[in-house]
Amino acid sequence: MTVGGDSFLKMDEACKATRKLISDNPIQRDGWDGFMAARAWPFVTALYSGIEQALKMLLQLTDSNFTLQTLKASPYAHNLQRLHADLSPADKEHIELHFGEHWGLFEFEQLDLTFDTAEGFISHVNGSGNGHGYISWRYTLVDPSVQIPATDLWTMWEIWEAVCCRIRARLSKRGGTCLALSQRLIARLDDLIPEVSPYVNFSDDLLRWRASDDNGALGAWLDVLVKANRGAVDQVRAPERLRPELALMADRAIEELSQESAGPDEKQFLWQVQRTDRDLVWDARSHEFGWADTG
Repeated sequence: MTVGGDSFLKMDEACKATRKLISDNPIQRDGWDGFMAARAWPFVTALYSGIEQALKMLLQLTDSNFTLQTLKASPYAHNLQRLHADLSPADKEHIELHFGEHWGLFEFEQLDLTFDTAEGFISHVNGSGNGHGYISWRYTLVDPSVQIPATDLWTMWEIWEAVCCRIRARLSKRGGTCLALSQRLIARLDDLIPEVSPYVNFSDDLLRWRASDDNGALGAWLDVLVKANRGAVDQVRAPERLRPELALMADRAIEELSQESAGPDEKQFLWQVQRTDRDLVWDARSHEFGWADTG
């Protein structure tokens, strides 16, 4: 079977629908761990399946020697670790970029886990053997003896989305649209820029403001949001007449990202921006979030 655009349209729609379902139904972390696993079960099993099928689709697009029949059989089947291992270096690097931005913003590296890469995370959720982690999660409702690997819904979704991005790029002659977390945040924030220029040369001032930060548009936005949080918009690196408009844009951003409809990555971004003990910063070269002392 040839992988085509119609197949990917279904894959992409499933990925988006799963994100919305998870966002609209947050897991309540209370009570018995078994209840938490049961509440997460519909999402975790869908995410496992989504990542598996996306990896298989990407492998078929990368190498004609891979067929769906081959990938359904051992040693592949439900083995996410083996499927990921056979990706091209470029595809692996892209997945690591998506993962790294997400992992850094949520500060999961502080949990002192045995991994801090997408490869390590995939190995962890895969479990031992041929997809043991996926099989354990599938049967945890009826088999109390299975040991399910702990996971994070949004990390699994980010990996699924990263693989979808690579598929989109391979199917599109123009490379397709692929937005990592940082680019999704920029797009969300840029939507808050006034459609009607409040004064002459407003657009030119905006361009100068965005170009003033060595770390690009997200660095410029962070400079505004962090300083607005401290009541110091007058210190933003921007033309003086633009600063009142930037203050209004910051207020709109805080309001929008505070909405229940905001995604978990947007809420985490806002929470980090509003911290008083340190300032969130962005390094565009390494694609990493970091922190600076408020002083």
